[in-house]
Amino acid sequence: MIRIASVNQDSGISPERAKGAAVHLQAMRHAFRQLGCEIKAVDTPDPEALKQALEEPDGPTFDMLYERYALGRDEAARFAAANGIPYVLEINAPLADEAARYRDRQETAVERARDHFLFKQADCILAVSSQVAEYAYSRGASPDRVMVCPNGIDTERFHAQVDGNTIRDLYVSPGHLVLGFHGRERPWHGFELLVSAFKQLLERRWPVHLMVVGNGGFEALSELPEGSYSRVGWQDHEDIPSFVAAFDLLPLTYGTDVPFYFSPLKLMEAMACGVVPIVPNLGDLDMIVEHEKTGLVYRAGDARALVHSLERLVSEADLLRGLGQGAANYAKAHAWIDIARAVLRRVMPSMQDQYLEAGK
Repeated sequence: MIRIASVNQDSGISPERAKGAAVHLQAMRHAFRQLGCEIKAVDTPDPEALKQALEEPDGPTFDMLYERYALGRDEAARFAAANGIPYVLEINAPLADEAARYRDRQETAVERARDHFLFKQADCILAVSSQVAEYAYSRGASPDRVMVCPNGIDTERFHAQVDGNTIRDLYVSPGHLVLGFHGRERPWHGFELLVSAFKQLLERRWPVHLMVVGNGGFEALSELPEGSYSRVGWQDHEDIPSFVAAFDLLPLTYGTDVPFYFSPLKLMEAMACGVVPIVPNLGDLDMIVEHEKTGLVYRAGDARALVHSLERLVSEADLLRGLGQGAANYAKAHAWIDIARAVLRRVMPSMQDQYLEAGK
């Protein structure tokens, strides 16, 4: 049996939390288990506790060490190097850049040196976008060791057969198309643009409903007439599929005023349920969403282009149905287990076929 130490040194991403990063952490662990691997989860920011967790009584017995990137934390990488264990680094954001932009915190020389070591040490680096891959290169990663892998989905929970009708019956009038938003409201989500576009659809008398599922002030909703929208509180991730399946459209309205390097979990999850995405041409979004095949792509920041895309989908039932089918077909081929399998093929090419074929 292949044994993997799954390391997370970021205390803000404890597995039991509801945030997307924690979902990702747990999803990859589950995916490796589906492939027949044994996982030892190590979640601690404390170097001594980490060392104790990795040093087992009979010596290092791990076949691979898989770590989620935490800024300036090279203890796991050094353990892997000292014991000849293949080391995989998963990187989901340019953490040094985020610290400087959002927390006015510059990385120290020590953190930079530690990062340089772990990026050079990694046998394989998973970057969720090409922009994150560029960050990895800038910190010493060898391009031939970097794999760009957008976030995956749990295809057992998110798929085209999920029934969203119960949720629709609770919140939406018959005959209305549902525009959806779910997650925590953040400044870069451009929620005001979504509400503005929705308001224009109402003014043009299109039968639409806006469903907002998650946490945030969502102050822009005050501009809309009562009954035209539903504001649903935060839902456990286990309950999210039925809410997502109640959507017809998922308009993403990220702005152009911040660097875009994200791989939104919500995008692929919605696509898997047959929800049609409308996305701006930012980052890798237009590589995931193929225009007029798996969704629609509009020029980022262009409100008129967004409204035009929405009107096409509201008015053309055949287009909406075809794009929904295309989105679901694309997403079901991008499960977490596929990412885990790709990692094992890359790092352990001589592995027995039974591991690589599991879960298919």
